[in-house]
Amino acid sequence: MAGELWRSTFQFGKETTPNTRVAATRKMYFNTDGSRLSRSRTPRPHKFATASRDNVRAFTLGSTEVGGTLKMPLSASEIIELLLMTIKGGVTPTIPGGTSPRLWTFTPGTTLDALTIEWDDGARAWEAGGCYGNKLKISGDVKNETMVEVEVFGMSLVSTTLTGSLTERVPDFIEGWETKLWVDAFGGTPGTTQVTGTLINWEVEIDNMMGRKYFAANTQDVGALTVGELGVKAKLMFEASASAAATEFSNWDGATERLVRLDFGNNEQIEGAFNKFVTVDIPGAWDAFDLGGSDEGTRTYELGLQYIYDTTNAFGLQIRAQNARTAAY
Repeated sequence: MAGELWRSTFQFGKETTPNTRVAATRKMYFNTDGSRLSRSRTPRPHKFATASRDNVRAFTLGSTEVGGTLKMPLSASEIIELLLMTIKGGVTPTIPGGTSPRLWTFTPGTTLDALTIEWDDGARAWEAGGCYGNKLKISGDVKNETMVEVEVFGMSLVSTTLTGSLTERVPDFIEGWETKLWVDAFGGTPGTTQVTGTLINWEVEIDNMMGRKYFAANTQDVGALTVGELGVKAKLMFEASASAAATEFSNWDGATERLVRLDFGNNEQIEGAFNKFVTVDIPGAWDAFDLGGSDEGTRTYELGLQYIYDTTNAFGLQIRAQNARTAAY
């Protein structure tokens, strides 16, 4: 019968003008569980002084909010569109060497790519216009997958028919064990000093603090989406007995700024010495140090990291993805 969840699918198209919906050009690979779009309106039951307990005598609906959640395992190739809609739009790759490798580098920008998202929920197809990423989270642990989750803000959502005949492909994904940690001095070179035998799990969240603007134009729809200040925080679980745990406790206690790199992948070859990877660089300071954790019967510490803009490296956040893609969408 129609409506089975296995029928669901997502497709992206890049808009020239936000909320001027376009045909999709790229099939996306998001998890069935947890990935969805939504359209809601604030309910307004109206109560009146009627000398009775059953005093709701009218009902209206407020303005429209379009949003959603997109989830997938971390991938050096599949994450590009999510970074374009959440971190910085208009990014194109450089050639780090050889013929096929492409390096995509994202630091927070003032302009994001606006997307049309097509979604067949299994029962019927929907199309959301003017879509951006409000929050992006990368989380995982060494025993499971590293996951990417994006909170979507959109401007409109209507019933539609999916764009047909988009190219299928075999996506590449990165497991949790394919992770390395590097911690260096603030203002240094990211990825200089590897920390081994220490990191157990991780979570990074980037928040655009977007807002929905409404204007008096006899319409329920949002008039514009605003991009706010940047928020970047991370949580890392360390093995307590590791020497790095004591080092970073001292750095926390002294409010010493650090430069952290999470390095994912580097096990799938593109060409020659060039492999697929995703790196996340966060300059900042430890803002929390929880001594009460445990894992597999041993003591662990959870460190909270608050980003700080690094004037030497000229970023407060840097995400790089190396793959063989020459263009997005």
